[in-house]
Amino acid sequence: MAQVGSRSIRNVALVGQAGSGKTLLADSLAFLFKASKRIGRIEDGNTLSDSDPEEIKHKHSIALTLLALSRQDLALNVLDTPGVADFIGEVQSALSAVEMCIFVVSAAEPIGPDADRIWELLDQAAIPRLIFVNKADRERADYFATVDTLKEHFGAGVAPLELPIGIESSFRGVVDILSDRALVYQNTPVAEEVAVPEEIEDLEHSVHEQLVEGIVVADDALMERYLGGETLSFQELEMAMAKGVKDATVFPVIVGSAVKEIGIDRLVDFIAEIGPGPEASEDPKEDPEIQIFKTFADPFMGKLSLAKVRSGVLRPSSTLTNLRTQSDERIGQLFTLLGKEHLPLEYAQRGDIVALSKLSGAKTADVLSKNRSSDAVGITFEPSLLVVAVTPVNSKDDEKLFSALLKLAEEDPTLSISRDPRSHKALVAGQGEAHISIALERAARKFGVEATYSEPEIPYLESITAEATAEGKYKKQTGGHGQYGVANIRIRPLARGEGFSFLDEIVGGAIPRNFIPAVEKGILEAMTHGGNFGFPVVDVAVHLVDGKYHPVDSSEMSFKMAGSLAFHEAFAQSSPVVLEPIDEITVIAPAKFQGDILGDLNSKRAKVSKTDLDPETKRATLIALVPRSEMKRYATDLRAITSGQGRFTLRESHYEIAPPTVVSKLQPRKDKPNG
Repeated sequence: MAQVGSRSIRNVALVGQAGSGKTLLADSLAFLFKASKRIGRIEDGNTLSDSDPEEIKHKHSIALTLLALSRQDLALNVLDTPGVADFIGEVQSALSAVEMCIFVVSAAEPIGPDADRIWELLDQAAIPRLIFVNKADRERADYFATVDTLKEHFGAGVAPLELPIGIESSFRGVVDILSDRALVYQNTPVAEEVAVPEEIEDLEHSVHEQLVEGIVVADDALMERYLGGETLSFQELEMAMAKGVKDATVFPVIVGSAVKEIGIDRLVDFIAEIGPGPEASEDPKEDPEIQIFKTFADPFMGKLSLAKVRSGVLRPSSTLTNLRTQSDERIGQLFTLLGKEHLPLEYAQRGDIVALSKLSGAKTADVLSKNRSSDAVGITFEPSLLVVAVTPVNSKDDEKLFSALLKLAEEDPTLSISRDPRSHKALVAGQGEAHISIALERAARKFGVEATYSEPEIPYLESITAEATAEGKYKKQTGGHGQYGVANIRIRPLARGEGFSFLDEIVGGAIPRNFIPAVEKGILEAMTHGGNFGFPVVDVAVHLVDGKYHPVDSSEMSFKMAGSLAFHEAFAQSSPVVLEPIDEITVIAPAKFQGDILGDLNSKRAKVSKTDLDPETKRATLIALVPRSEMKRYATDLRAITSGQGRFTLRESHYEIAPPTVVSKLQPRKDKPNG
């Protein structure tokens, strides 16, 4: 693997919605750099990027892949990312490692919500980008309609630099608007310059003027010269455009076909000439620092970590400190990747992307540095809000399943694993159903444990609304010493959230002091075991007011049972209720969806407390209180309502009495306490 100076390094991510052709574009780039002998086919499952069985099966990318490409003057690290919104975390990982994104769209398909979501992420990161209109050779391809849609979706910064020569199957080249040149491809990936075709000459001149105006508008000196009638040179315009690209205010658009290898050389030229590279350092002796942006299991080398070298020179046998754990990590062999192929490195310098094997405690987003007080920032991932309960097909595989899920979560920070404190089932939180389903497919393939998923149980509680009294008597005679204990209690409701209170009001030794803790323990166990529906009972004060004992037959067990029986009897008479959890939800989405979101929330028994509109971003924010039972599928619901453009967060708020319509759907407990 050739190694070059920092100024010749370019790190780019291929981003865009599924089906836009990112993976074949990655293959096409590898073919151009002579790193591959052919361009693969998605249908055949033989592309460099999509090599995992799940990617081949589903025919789309699931995880980001590194293709390290090199020629004498350029080291190009390409990160191919998924385009399905469920795997948005892979895009966020990639953004932390690159200086520029190639936003890929198809000239033959509409721009969908997943593309809008990815562009939103790029805007938030203020990352430079170039738009590549792919598949210009396909049936129904329409470059001009695509450009219009791009401007409609992403604003005035969209700046077409090329016009296609030919349409659909006759697409064979491009016209460079900035330099007034025509370039055609005659069964070769390298363009040949020809005269601009007469049929688009007038259009090219018109678009050229529009492009120049769009470039000089951000540069006062160039604008003044242009308005004065001066002809600006190609080099001046290119420099001005490069500045706009770096500032993420200008988004050049070029056109091509990954399959036919048209325009790929032009794409590389643009990346090299106007694409920003890693920032150079003025300190030749700076300490090495890296950030891990992806962790995954390699079938041959075990745990692998992809990392961006933030500073210094990294060499094998270096020792760096993990800033999260403050523990040292020894760097072993250095290499980079061409898909699944390992390419050895003697060292890595500032700006490089490297692969490291078997780092013991490092995770995705960790920073490893010689400087223990580094101010490096981590990676922020989308919260995962679709939660499901996962059950192994074989009940004996419960622990094996949980362990497998935890290992998958190490590779994917947007996958969250926990246990339901009541059912003890594994809970998996993901970006969507596809995300979770594929995680379970991986668990079956990699760890040999199959599982199904269902909606998680809602953590209902039970409580009381009235006072009641009861006597609990436990009496059993079986020969020899028997069991005897009587406890008289009064229960009353407490304010919501106060939990439990036990008051000893025994006088005159009706129950000996050493047996009173047993009565309280029996009551607590009864409350934990649940009320009429088996849900834990809360917010109850219990007064122990009287009782009876036998000098021989009484014991801690008999009074524990007496306390339990007394509580169940009193609970039945205290107008019990079911409490349901209420969460606070914050929804952020384009303002045009506000009415539909409000209507949907109202149908979910939500109480909207605030609506706000940001006139600059034209996004609405809604805050509401909503029962958790209504939010089981909200990640899916909101995606459908807003075409994938809505986001929400949830936080626990409080419990409220569940209405009869909810209680009527619950199953009463079948076991009955008895003495």
